[in-house]
Amino acid sequence: MSASFKHKRPEAFLRNDDILHKALSANGEAVVYALDATSIVQESMERIALWPPATKHLGQAMMASLLLQALGDSDINDSFSLQWTCEGPFGHLFAETRNFGEARGTIQHPRPPVADYDTGLGPGLLQVRRSQRNIGTTSIVNSTGVVSADVVEYLEKSEQKNCGINLSVIVDWEDEAKTKFHVKAALAYLVHIMPQPSEAKLNEALLRWNRQMEALGPISRWLLRDGQVTIDMLRLVLGEEEPKLVMTQRVSFTCNCNESRAARALSLLEAQEEKEGILPAVPETEIRCEYCGKTYTIKARAPESPKKTKKKKTER
Repeated sequence: MSASFKHKRPEAFLRNDDILHKALSANGEAVVYALDATSIVQESMERIALWPPATKHLGQAMMASLLLQALGDSDINDSFSLQWTCEGPFGHLFAETRNFGEARGTIQHPRPPVADYDTGLGPGLLQVRRSQRNIGTTSIVNSTGVVSADVVEYLEKSEQKNCGINLSVIVDWEDEAKTKFHVKAALAYLVHIMPQPSEAKLNEALLRWNRQMEALGPISRWLLRDGQVTIDMLRLVLGEEEPKLVMTQRVSFTCNCNESRAARALSLLEAQEEKEGILPAVPETEIRCEYCGKTYTIKARAPESPKKTKKKKTER
């Protein structure tokens, strides 16, 4: 996806299927991003066979990575990755966004023994890496185990940006036996308070927007119209009937795995096992991508023939 596609006129994509909108408040005080990633989270859930509690955390992480990339407001193809290393039942959590809205993610324990949506990731660390023109920067903040709170902490401490974020993933069961799951909605918004002429003005703005977000409550309780989901979200957050759209961007689930990458990963593993003397003799190995679930069958390396050594001539 090119930068020119990212900045096409907002009117070209007013339907809200896998879309991210950016709008400026009428007084120029804040920029608001509204995201509908329902299909993306659904696809990720199906591909790696997630249970609902894990789907919630992974979906929130993927949406957070999409919002962070958009917040960067760059025409350069940069990428954001978020990695949680936490002590809770879900294990490590990873999400990344590349190429202007292409997201993917994975979680260490997709089916943990958790029967509710309230259990968090547990305490740990959040590592955020931004790559731009082959130059990467990494920031690390303490994790509370709540995706939205950790992202706000990162933005405040590492990017010095005053933001509020709301991430919502709702999963329903498609059948009475409760064995097939369906992502009813994966929605998010982010409010970025722009720099103000004085600290007093900034504090006033922060207080006002914080009250606005609290008054709105959870996204799951909002009345949003089909086909107008993110536009309605902007109307509610901004309190304006006609939001001033300044960017519209398509988003998608995309995995960049391929057979050659899988072969390289297997080669590294085999090299390590060979070094440790535990290389199994198998004709082929199946490698499953932890992001998209695709399986690659890699044939074993042909054994290397011993090198012939020339006999050294001796003088008599």
